[in-house]
Amino acid sequence: MKKIVAFVILTCCTLNVLAQRKPLKIGVKAGVTFPKINTSNEAIASDGGGISESKIYTSFYFGATVDVPISKAILFQPGFSVTGKGAKASYVYNLPNTATSGKIRLTYLEIPLNVLVNIPAGKGNVFVGLGPYVAYALAGTIKYTFTRSDEVYPNKQNINFGSDQDFKRLDVGGNALVGYKLVSGINIHADCSASAINISSSNDTYLKAKNLVYSIGVGFYL
Repeated sequence: MKKIVAFVILTCCTLNVLAQRKPLKIGVKAGVTFPKINTSNEAIASDGGGISESKIYTSFYFGATVDVPISKAILFQPGFSVTGKGAKASYVYNLPNTATSGKIRLTYLEIPLNVLVNIPAGKGNVFVGLGPYVAYALAGTIKYTFTRSDEVYPNKQNINFGSDQDFKRLDVGGNALVGYKLVSGINIHADCSASAINISSSNDTYLKAKNLVYSIGVGFYL
């Protein structure tokens, strides 16, 4: 968390310097996410069990951005968002006729730092962007159904975060986005982000997990 706070302070100081040169635009955005957790080997851990399949499910995000003009066509756009990540997952165990399936729901505070290029098109601009992000896990749950032979047991539990728990809190990666902005400031956009680090806290060194998130949304300037 200290790293996130230091990162935010550095970003705010940078924006303060840039704001003295050119006016800033503040925007808000919200939309739907389609997250998945990619695993290194659709994982079989040392105890004989693990994730056998990971699929996309639907969540949401909302947040804000700050546009800092660099030139007429290029701008720097930091921001923050509360973003839903996770996956639909199936698990296998080293036991006969035993399996678990359910949803892993992760909620992150995410700070992207994108550079956008605006291209005039019709009554607005097409924009494309690229940049890194850093995210901090705020909460998480696993809702699952445990099946053994013909018996089914539904359950739900909170995810524990930490170096020796279920998942690490910190996620760092990159994202790319594309969208269309009207002269009024209303825009539609699509984004894809992917972890660059392992978010799993498993003791199995070969067992790795990374977030992959697709999203679509709308935004406007205040």
